[in-house]
Amino acid sequence: MEAPGASVAARRRTLVTCLWLATAVLLGGIDLPAHGYAGFRFAPFGIVAGLLGVVWLFALAAGGVVGLPHGRLRVVAVVYWVAATAMAFRVLLPPPGLVQAALAVLAAVGAGLVATRKDRLRGTLWLGVVAVCLAALRFAVVPAFWSRSELPNWGPLRLGATADAMRDFVVAYAPERPAAQAVHFAALACWAAALWVQWPRGAPGPPNGAPAGHPFVSSGGASPPDEG
Repeated sequence: MEAPGASVAARRRTLVTCLWLATAVLLGGIDLPAHGYAGFRFAPFGIVAGLLGVVWLFALAAGGVVGLPHGRLRVVAVVYWVAATAMAFRVLLPPPGLVQAALAVLAAVGAGLVATRKDRLRGTLWLGVVAVCLAALRFAVVPAFWSRSELPNWGPLRLGATADAMRDFVVAYAPERPAAQAVHFAALACWAAALWVQWPRGAPGPPNGAPAGHPFVSSGGASPPDEG
């Protein structure tokens, strides 16, 4: 039997978490191209980021990093978590190309490692490592590669055109304004804030280890009956 006070606290915590996740989705979709007439646009996440969002939510819930409420709120929380996680991968992954495909595979492997740890702290650590590595590649390595991979055209040898085609095959990089990068980092911060507030205060361990009747359990644990 679940205490009424605990049920109200869990619902409030779920509401605050969903608000942080919704903010992450809105900020993560904002694009400010460095060139062209489009000064502002909202771009949703693609298929690759969406699949990674589903896979990583399953891994984070199974590993005890993300706790999902029981009852009808579970469906709402899953939708918000999948959308925000997919938008986070849209921000972190490089543009389409060979590099994105390779990093998507590595990110899926990282999700498998998180799912098998069954420990909230280690799972959070793995999540941070993956996010930092993807951010370093997305915002530092890819722009440096793009700016230093040009070749000149020497008469009939169209080396410049060949280099451009190869660069687009590897990673189709599109420069962005610094303000867009700041907005995207704010989206990641909102996702991290949602991850923080969804943990019960004073919880010593992962939600999977919560006792029976705990108002906040992960999808890997047993959910108490829905009284609503």
